[in-house]
Amino acid sequence: MTVAMALDTATHLAQRVAAVRDSVSLPDLESVVEELGQCWQNGAERWYLGVVGSRRTVTRDLVWTEEEREVCQGCAVRDRCLSLAVLTGDTDDSIHGGLLPVQQREVEAALQRQGNAVFLRLGSRVQGVDQPCAA
Repeated sequence: MTVAMALDTATHLAQRVAAVRDSVSLPDLESVVEELGQCWQNGAERWYLGVVGSRRTVTRDLVWTEEEREVCQGCAVRDRCLSLAVLTGDTDDSIHGGLLPVQQREVEAALQRQGNAVFLRLGSRVQGVDQPCAA
């Protein structure tokens, strides 16, 4: 998959995000991703790109990104990870579900085009449905 995804691929992934959204609450989604995600077992900081104040650079990210994305390919919670990022708007600086931030935003846009968008802009952690969301 290239950096710019085909529209049908983004649309297909948006449908999968909507299916996850409709079947799992956000707090449960976050818990499952943290518990079962391959990234959490392999040092989750590797999935964040160009971390400010670190020795990581865009060049390093370009070289190593494929390694992290390969780990995502075999992850049991890949769709849930992507869904968590897209549904909470956390698509700026890290790999989720094996997709680069620009690809995650394409899925987010496809979800909006389908009329399936229910985005929750939350604080630093996902909040339960019964808790007020940060605006």
